[in-house]
Amino acid sequence: MQEIVEQCGLRVENIYRARGYCCSEAIIVGLNGIFRAGLEETTALRLGSGFCHGMGGAEGDCGALAGAELMLGLLLGPHQEGGLAKKTFRKEVAAAMHDRFRTRFAASGCQVLLKRRKEKIGAGCAELTQGAAEIATQLILVWRPQLADRIDHGFLAAREVRSGKA
Repeated sequence: MQEIVEQCGLRVENIYRARGYCCSEAIIVGLNGIFRAGLEETTALRLGSGFCHGMGGAEGDCGALAGAELMLGLLLGPHQEGGLAKKTFRKEVAAAMHDRFRTRFAASGCQVLLKRRKEKIGAGCAELTQGAAEIATQLILVWRPQLADRIDHGFLAAREVRSGKA
């Protein structure tokens, strides 16, 4: 499982860098593609746009964390066939995502994370995006291991190069 977790993180980080997406957009587009979650790619991209830069620059939670939470809800949430019970999802999955992210990166707020990066004691946005994807993937595979069968290995293995777009 660890190899898949790492590959998912690398793929999402690749999307972040190559396509110029913000953290939340890369997480949602990437995990949607990897797990064949059923969203059209343009819909996945639009869903992530409001979380960029700590909720649109409002210095809220990191967009990578928010995007990961959204995908956990889509893939594990209670309002679907085979989804987890509300209490289990909220306490065991959503809270775990937040807590693991905060433990790994020492904060969950965008402003604090960016300040730590500026002071050269914290991760940059690409690393935060990769890390959030890894944590989310691990939770997905622990709570619904059958979703491993849905992984699009071609999408997972693909690597893109940033085009000349700004």
